[in-house]
Amino acid sequence: MGQRLVVLPFNIIERALANPLTSELAVHSMGYFPKAANHYVDRKNGCGEYLLIYCSRGEGWYWLDGKTCTVPANHFFILPAERPHKYGSESENPWYIYWIHFKGSKARLIYEQLQGLQFIDMNKDSRIDDRISFFEELISALELGNNDEIINYVNLSLNHLLGTFLYVQSYRNVKLRKKGDQNTFFISLATHYMNENIEKRITLKSIASYFGYSESHFYRLFLKEIHYAPMNYFLHLKIERACQFLVHTDMQINQISFKLGFEDPYYFSRIFTKITGMSPKKYRANNREATMQV
Repeated sequence: MGQRLVVLPFNIIERALANPLTSELAVHSMGYFPKAANHYVDRKNGCGEYLLIYCSRGEGWYWLDGKTCTVPANHFFILPAERPHKYGSESENPWYIYWIHFKGSKARLIYEQLQGLQFIDMNKDSRIDDRISFFEELISALELGNNDEIINYVNLSLNHLLGTFLYVQSYRNVKLRKKGDQNTFFISLATHYMNENIEKRITLKSIASYFGYSESHFYRLFLKEIHYAPMNYFLHLKIERACQFLVHTDMQINQISFKLGFEDPYYFSRIFTKITGMSPKKYRANNREATMQV
């Protein structure tokens, strides 16, 4: 439940590869699989595209050239075209993955620079949430249709998306503020951490531990700056993100629930209604109508 999947028709892909504007990199298919406990693929003859899989939570594995590699959270890998491979999720701690099949004259060059398992470490400047949001934007674009404008936008944007995996530090540096560590406010770091983990079910203890504080000390510091208890603030961030999904995507309500770490869609609806004053369904209807009127 909660998965998103877009597979482009064969003729659309071929037209993109024949277009000089998009021939170097073109999307074949892409999606998001949350908590994919039974996910398993065995391609004895490989496939015709390169495949990037990014594990945002949980754990999985892949097999290539006779070697099996474990894939923890915040790791990604690319599988080459036309080579036998296998991959799947661990059953006890199933992975949440963003993935994309892609083709084009640049595809092999991308793979050659990113062979093997790659790690994206999480820190105050990691921009993990930015990358995930952009991934989701491209999925949402493809869900709108496959006219030439959308396909060109997604395929040109694919260069940027893959660039965030190729040049992680540069991707982070372009958004760093010129304040220096001495002038970085604690609250900016804490809320950044929450946004980076917005899909997860984190605890006060895990956040405090990340910053090297006791739970009570972290709680007091956060409450003093924000006037919200930390976990209450984190819950409001989730609902704020849910509002964006409801208005700007066609994701189903249960998809949004799982996407934001709520295991029970009914609990998600109750919390959403309590915070916003209306149900997710009504919020979507009201704001979609308002958007159309504008």
